[in-house]
Amino acid sequence: MSKPVKVLIAVLVAATAASIVAMAFMAASRGDQDEDEEEAVKAPSHVSLQNGHTVIHLDAPTRNREGIQVSTLKPTTQRAEVHASAVLLPVNDLASSRSSYIAARAQLERDQVDLDLARKQSQRVKSLYDQNQNMSLKAVQDAEAAVRKNQAQEVADEQEVRLQVDAIRQRWGNVVAAWVTNNSSALEAVLTQGRYLAQVTFPPGEVAKAPATVSLIDSANRAVPARLVSALAQVTPQIQGISFLYLVGGNPEMAVGMNLAVLVPIGQRLSGTVIPQSAIVWWEGKAWVYEESAPDTFTRREIPTQTPTTGGYFTSETTFAPGTKLVTAGAQILLSEEFRGEIQQED
Repeated sequence: MSKPVKVLIAVLVAATAASIVAMAFMAASRGDQDEDEEEAVKAPSHVSLQNGHTVIHLDAPTRNREGIQVSTLKPTTQRAEVHASAVLLPVNDLASSRSSYIAARAQLERDQVDLDLARKQSQRVKSLYDQNQNMSLKAVQDAEAAVRKNQAQEVADEQEVRLQVDAIRQRWGNVVAAWVTNNSSALEAVLTQGRYLAQVTFPPGEVAKAPATVSLIDSANRAVPARLVSALAQVTPQIQGISFLYLVGGNPEMAVGMNLAVLVPIGQRLSGTVIPQSAIVWWEGKAWVYEESAPDTFTRREIPTQTPTTGGYFTSETTFAPGTKLVTAGAQILLSEEFRGEIQQED
């Protein structure tokens, strides 16, 4: 065998050996990666079942690392509440009615000035006629006719003003009508949407007298106070029952035309606790919280949402007793951990 052939064979053998080593290294690396992934999948879960309930176990270092905080519910009282309905009313026609009233009032004031001038002119002409006969009888009669004409116009103007006010009163009630006639700042706030007018309809027979204040629930489930303005003479065909007009402050979670729930406090005060908004996670259309049922142990519980209040939801003391410890920061992390644990158990 010639020397060049031997060199070529040696090169081929070396290349083959290198390829075998590289493939072995890659296989070993892949094996390590698969092993790491398998170990990650088989990592111990914080989720377990106790008496048919899913619980999550997290020690203090883990909670601190994840930013999970626990707070204790404090006792509180709240009056029983009746639910009503409300709609935030558009005020376009109120603005138009106000403009019509202002125009009628301005016309009245102009004609009153004309009447005053006509009376003075009539008196001057009659005085001259009586003194020196410098004015003709016809001039006196013309001046008196001008007075009567302006008096008639004033009567018509006053009637138009009353009609405008009556129209506002029939639609919006006495208080809003007074806002218009007095140019109230409350009216200006409503027309500029700094405040809203809400038509509140109570269930028949549930409320004997409209309360001075009620709570409207905005789109963020927050209770917003509303103050009674007056009764509404008109009844909306779609909403049967006696309606009242309430004034509510401006709120970014509200808009004209929105239908809102209303809470009306009645009866005796009830004992319970308030579940803060920060403790609540929503899943499948329901509200849930995580209770520290034992040291380092957390259990998910559904909460009732029939009684929203400022900052959360009121619950009776039999549902969530004072002293109950709830996760108020990091509840969403626990929900994710719970589902991850269930997936691992299924695998």
